[in-house]
Amino acid sequence: MHMESEEILPEDEVREASEIARRALALFAVVGLALGAPKETTLTWLRGESLWDELSPEELKFVSALEPTERQRINASWRSEALLMLLWSIGVVKELPGLAEQCDAGNFQRVLPPFADVTVNEFISSAQRRSDDELFEMANELLDSHWEARDARINKKPMPANLDIGIIQERHHAINWVIGYDGLPWDEVTTDT
Repeated sequence: MHMESEEILPEDEVREASEIARRALALFAVVGLALGAPKETTLTWLRGESLWDELSPEELKFVSALEPTERQRINASWRSEALLMLLWSIGVVKELPGLAEQCDAGNFQRVLPPFADVTVNEFISSAQRRSDDELFEMANELLDSHWEARDARINKKPMPANLDIGIIQERHHAINWVIGYDGLPWDEVTTDT
């Protein structure tokens, strides 16, 4: 007798603070490279701090490319908004700029190793995740704003002045990863609206 097996899907599970901190550090290196950080120094740092395996497949393609494409650089630089959301989720960033205001990527050096006065291990071990309620509230707010921005674009309406779809997309991606939306890995996280 043949029985159909059910596909087992991972449960949504909010990620641990240490996992978010490690993801933030790897993403910091990716964003840094996109914005002109010295490649060999950055790659040596990733390997030396045991963060190389934290890179997603797409990030690995970018950091390993002899000459990344302009599209890869642009995509990686936009990840600064996702990094901001990761740092917010572990309380490193207290206040977020509005959804039409790009973050200042230069501020990351004030709070992240190797520039800030904190080691990688101290940064990871001291990370404290915001409450599940705060994280899910942020996810819902970003979902609503993303829907509003997409609706404006699809229906050829003016984009509300308080929204930038690129900023929202990146922050929405990051918060969905943090809350474990569909249990998907970083590169595959969706931002359904």
